[in-house]
Amino acid sequence: MFLIARLPLGRKLGELLYSDRDITQKQNYYGKKVSSIFKDIDSEIAVKLIKKDGYYLGLQLSQSILKEILEYAHTANISIDGKRGFEFKYSDKNQATKQYNYQIITANYLAVNSECLAMQKLNNDPKLREIATKYLGKEPVLVRSQMGWTFVGSKQAYAQKGEIGIPTLRFHYDLDDYRALKFFFYLTDVDSLSGSHRCVAGSHKKRKLLHYLVRSQSDQKIADYYGLESIVNICGRAGFGFAEDPFCFHRGSPPITAPRLMIQLEFALNNYGMWKL
Repeated sequence: MFLIARLPLGRKLGELLYSDRDITQKQNYYGKKVSSIFKDIDSEIAVKLIKKDGYYLGLQLSQSILKEILEYAHTANISIDGKRGFEFKYSDKNQATKQYNYQIITANYLAVNSECLAMQKLNNDPKLREIATKYLGKEPVLVRSQMGWTFVGSKQAYAQKGEIGIPTLRFHYDLDDYRALKFFFYLTDVDSLSGSHRCVAGSHKKRKLLHYLVRSQSDQKIADYYGLESIVNICGRAGFGFAEDPFCFHRGSPPITAPRLMIQLEFALNNYGMWKL
């Protein structure tokens, strides 16, 4: 799949393999009908913009959901680089750095999906699933649901970690399935100096042959081909969210002035078991 899905024809064939999947929306959560956190979002407009640009910027968490998630984030254990056995509380980050003799760049909440009710609501939100279903053309599978911190650190520290668990410093696209859609939510205020996400408008449907074969590209090569005006720097206050086709060229930015807390949900056609929910 990871080779075939690079090319448009391969992606189309992959979609056709699952064309008979029921697209009925899941409206129940633990046996009860649930309402969406995003009642005011027009899914048709969202899908239209994602198809056109590769992203949609109109999502916003309610203050109650944001508060509930932040309360969890400041009381639950975080795991360094998502590894069990290397855990600490957010308020003890400096102490953990000394304890483990390790510069902590990323840390994830491994139990958030089982312990945080607000996160469970997001995972099952009918509006998000509706957008994903309409965009993918079939009922999607939730394959990834993560919440984690990205901390201020040196470029050397980021470079040493490569692309494992951190926002890569190079533009790239993901091949998690033939088709997929991601939702991101900033839980802290994010600007250009505090870990903003960047994507290249329209790059999910337009790229030169070399870009199909080589997933990672430098800023300069991306700017030369797509133009600087196509690179979108996504900033927002805590609670701001957006959707993105991961086949779009995108990259994270290492925080310089403040750490970033973010949620990432991913819906796809198939679950290959790459992430534990």
